[in-house]
Amino acid sequence: MTPGTKSPQWIAAILLLGLVGGCARTTYPMNHQPPNIALGEEYIPDGEEAEIDRIVALHRDVQEKADRKHTPVPRGQHAKQHGLVRAEFIVEPNLPANLRHGVFSKPQRFQALIRFSNGRSQNDNKPDAHGMAIKLLGVEGERTLETATDARTQDFIMIDHPVFFVKNVHDYVPLMEDFHRVATGNLVTKGLTGLKILLSQNYKYRILRATGSKRPDSPLQIRYWSTTPSRLGFGAMKFSARPKLAEAPPAPKSTSKDKLRHAMSSHLKAHEAVFDFLVQLQTDPVTMPVEDPTVPWDEAAAPFIKVATIRIPSQSFESKEQMEFGEHLTFSPWHSVADLRPLGGINRTRKKVYEAISARRHELNAVPMKEPSSSEIPSVGADSSASAEH
Repeated sequence: MTPGTKSPQWIAAILLLGLVGGCARTTYPMNHQPPNIALGEEYIPDGEEAEIDRIVALHRDVQEKADRKHTPVPRGQHAKQHGLVRAEFIVEPNLPANLRHGVFSKPQRFQALIRFSNGRSQNDNKPDAHGMAIKLLGVEGERTLETATDARTQDFIMIDHPVFFVKNVHDYVPLMEDFHRVATGNLVTKGLTGLKILLSQNYKYRILRATGSKRPDSPLQIRYWSTTPSRLGFGAMKFSARPKLAEAPPAPKSTSKDKLRHAMSSHLKAHEAVFDFLVQLQTDPVTMPVEDPTVPWDEAAAPFIKVATIRIPSQSFESKEQMEFGEHLTFSPWHSVADLRPLGGINRTRKKVYEAISARRHELNAVPMKEPSSSEIPSVGADSSASAEH
């Protein structure tokens, strides 16, 4: 995907992750923030829909010209999974009223599936972005995705970096054009574009390089962020998963290209993994913008608040059948109830891109594209005491 063998292989997945809205929507001239914008309010620049269509077309072209060379056709983003694990998502009791929306509306427990992944690299020793995609099962409520009205899932998609790398759809287009040149161009085009990505001081490339610079020892022992906002009732939030490390075993030292899967396996053989699930509320629509996810929201003004506990029990997850099950799952921020719908231009783009490339991947691989139900949970992740029987 990048010139030669030295370019950052994570670039394609981070771009796609970013592509994949609120209490109010208004159309405004390009890059013009409206006056007196409200908390949770989206504003849609003129010409955004055409730019989103351009981005979708570029992704589709990469899928047809590059991804189709592989069998099976891989995900366009986060193709290498370290594992798909069973989990429980336990909503906190006694949450304040302003947090009690969607799955947080009352104390309850959800069965969940969680997929951990690399952004792009197939070698875990290389710097990369890393993903944690949570899918809650048995979630009731009005859906945001028109093509999945019967689904009963809620996805929370995160990476190990707190901010996104482009401000808006307008700035995304030239970056996606660079990605397209790296993926489909000739050697000279790949080389020149790769140098631009590696050396440019434009804000997009600086954040992109920082996003793909991580070298964790275990996916179960790092923090993840949503980067983009979502609705929470009548306001907006960002969310994060923070590991509880007090009783976590040390990650084994390894130089294996699959060291992150091995670290997960070692951890979950005899220990559970626990994360706090946190939300950060938008308290100022100007300094905490919905439409610019490169801006970190001030934690002094709006600290993260725990709303749930994620418990990943001891289990085995490395069977061929389970890895294939994880590969066929589709994750999208738009697998959501209306009270938690994604916000902002980047998420509006993700909706179209995720639908297009996921549908085509499933078609090419001749597998159905559907959301799982709670009844499928027992076949995923036998506990460690039974692992010797498999």
